[in-house]
Amino acid sequence: MMRTLRSLRRATLGAFAFPFLAGAVFLQSTIVEPLFKNKTAIPNFVYNTMRRLIGIKVEFNEASAPLEKDKPTWFVMNHMSMADPVVAGAAIEGNFVGKGEVLKWPVIGPLAKSMKLIGVRRSREFNAQSMAKIANNFNKGENVIMFPEGTTNDGATVDQFRAGLISLLFGAHAEDKDGKAVALEKDVMVQPVAIRVKEVEGKPATDSDELRRFYSYHNVDNMVKRVWNRMGTKSLTLEFKVFPAMNPKDYANQFDLINAAHKQVQEFVAPNQTEVKKGVIPYNG
Repeated sequence: MMRTLRSLRRATLGAFAFPFLAGAVFLQSTIVEPLFKNKTAIPNFVYNTMRRLIGIKVEFNEASAPLEKDKPTWFVMNHMSMADPVVAGAAIEGNFVGKGEVLKWPVIGPLAKSMKLIGVRRSREFNAQSMAKIANNFNKGENVIMFPEGTTNDGATVDQFRAGLISLLFGAHAEDKDGKAVALEKDVMVQPVAIRVKEVEGKPATDSDELRRFYSYHNVDNMVKRVWNRMGTKSLTLEFKVFPAMNPKDYANQFDLINAAHKQVQEFVAPNQTEVKKGVIPYNG
């Protein structure tokens, strides 16, 4: 009963807050960024408000490296939950690579566009267009946040990091939808960031499959039900560990780079993992 009441209370607060958050996002794209050149103030506020509404706290591991500030950075993270973009956006400045169809959703689509979602189609044949969008983002001096597993899992393991889009940093051809080549004009760093569930309602969750599922709800297909269940959890603490930024010039190819990033993330999130599998992307879009 308490979980249901908590979900209802948070859902009510969310419904009340949504118009204000949507208005703030509109102000970011029309006034704050054009006039004040501030790209992050309102997005960070929106993500942090959403994070608090679903009862999630974020802590950085004490051994974390500093977030890269000097160059445009491609942050690569493991992916446990549909809430990952909210918590990552609250802690890290960058624009997300995500499913392009989100931009077509009613209400959510315009908001995602204002928050600068880089919409891609999750199929290899569209990689050149996806890389063009990412290159344009970097050319503006903005960071990118990506979940290279391509799908979520329960957090007990870290699936293989896919190298397709990272090949942009090794000279892969990028072109817009009209077939015009798009060049990457910036030196870009890659920085791995690991996410794991630290505590659920005060209980240590690092080694508990059962408690981790309070965040991932990996076995619940209905997105609304996932959100409802998560809002019923009193408190949940996520732990981020940031690893030193990686220079693509130090790696022979995209596979060496992305595998090195994966190894660092996996050793923090799932140190006992012995086999790395490729996650199954449920559909292309």
